[in-house]
Amino acid sequence: MLARLLSRYWLLLPLLIIVVVVVDRVEEPEAFVLEETLDMRETRSDYYMSEFQSRKFDSRGQIEYTVKGDTLAHYPHNDRSEITAPRVELHREGAQWQIESNSGLFDTNPDLFTLLGNVVVKRQAQASDPLTIRTSSLTVATESNEVSTDARIEISAPTWQLQATGLKSAIDQGKLILLSDVIGRYEVPGL
Repeated sequence: MLARLLSRYWLLLPLLIIVVVVVDRVEEPEAFVLEETLDMRETRSDYYMSEFQSRKFDSRGQIEYTVKGDTLAHYPHNDRSEITAPRVELHREGAQWQIESNSGLFDTNPDLFTLLGNVVVKRQAQASDPLTIRTSSLTVATESNEVSTDARIEISAPTWQLQATGLKSAIDQGKLILLSDVIGRYEVPGL
């Protein structure tokens, strides 16, 4: 009986195989283009603080700088911290610098603060008048005691005012280098 059934439908089997192959080719799914995946380790902080304060001490046990802010998120993949409303106080011999801005980044190797948005720097020194610097961005390297920016700046003291584009300064040495477009005004005290 099986032999008779196979002899009647022997042509049908190759036809069914051809139909299956053709249907498989026609309904073959399109190749998927995979998007580059996002490594979540780079976007996830390993710790987060709000209303924080941190201090760094020098080798003599004196406070080198204090950092305060509304929030701090640390990212381990590049050992960088993002700070909201940072306030940095640099304690140097004979002077104290207070720096604040809208946001900032802190890299630990070397200690480097990048302050962004409405940056205000105030210096109180024993031997000189108070000084205020205003700019849109500022980099503070605490280990080399250098402050720099390529942005427009305004420096003011009680008797003088300077405006320029770009600044480089060695904090401890009292050197101030204005890079370009310098405009200054000086008033003789007591006149």
